[in-house]
Amino acid sequence: MIYAVGLAAETTLAHFTASAEARGVQVETVDLLEAVAADDWQLSMGGGRQARVGGRTLDAEGAYYCRITDLSALQADPAPALRWRWLTTALAAWLDHIPGLVVNRPSIHCDNGAKPLHEWSLARAGFMVPASVTSSSPRRLRAFAEAGPTIVKAVSGVRATSRLLAPGDLDGFDPWQGPVHLQRHVEGRDVRAHVVGGRVHAEDIASEAVDYRTDPDAVFTPCELPGPLAERMVRHTADLGMSFAGWDFKVAGDGTHWCLEVNPMPAYDWYDRRLDGAVTTSLLDLLRGRLS
Repeated sequence: MIYAVGLAAETTLAHFTASAEARGVQVETVDLLEAVAADDWQLSMGGGRQARVGGRTLDAEGAYYCRITDLSALQADPAPALRWRWLTTALAAWLDHIPGLVVNRPSIHCDNGAKPLHEWSLARAGFMVPASVTSSSPRRLRAFAEAGPTIVKAVSGVRATSRLLAPGDLDGFDPWQGPVHLQRHVEGRDVRAHVVGGRVHAEDIASEAVDYRTDPDAVFTPCELPGPLAERMVRHTADLGMSFAGWDFKVAGDGTHWCLEVNPMPAYDWYDRRLDGAVTTSLLDLLRGRLS
């Protein structure tokens, strides 16, 4: 049995379940919102690792596609906030220890939530990563911005729009507002690639915007990545304990692929629709044991 775990109405999870249904693949949705509202779950770490969430019995030998989201911080009432925290914590622990396939296990070693560490680890793994600085020092930040084209990015894993930053934008910056994460801007095309097991699905993205996600006129074209790069991506995804990941690159004029990040829980549906469902096909093959 394949289970989809997360918020049933969330765009990516809904796309996955609808696409599976259209292919005739049975998927059981485990809706965390429904489980919290009903205050109904039981998870056992011993013996047969039995579990019930939201009235659904879970098979420890099953295959799980997970988009676990903790909504406790959005609750005005402390009671549902605690239920969110308890459920997501317990479910993550259970999924980490069951024998079935989990895409991806909550305990995966991915440092995407701390961009300075993330970029350092990618460079250490052999990827070309643009220079960056994270600091609360106005002097250091200004010196970096004056040295070349610069973008400002979120320092954490919270999704945010990247934008160009000029040295003058730091006028009046107070260290108490920091830290700030700056990265050297790379002129060129964007590439978004999804690694699913040993397969890579990539799109070349032509856009005039600094962050192509804000550009309604961006042009997406399926593409093939250089063989050694694709192999390194597959290998590093596996080294991190993942079987599904979203990768972002900038391709400079000389053909260098500059790695920006690897996302352990990619919102892939936007890309999948343009690729005629190729990412979902690979994901379902992986969950059904047809892809290593």
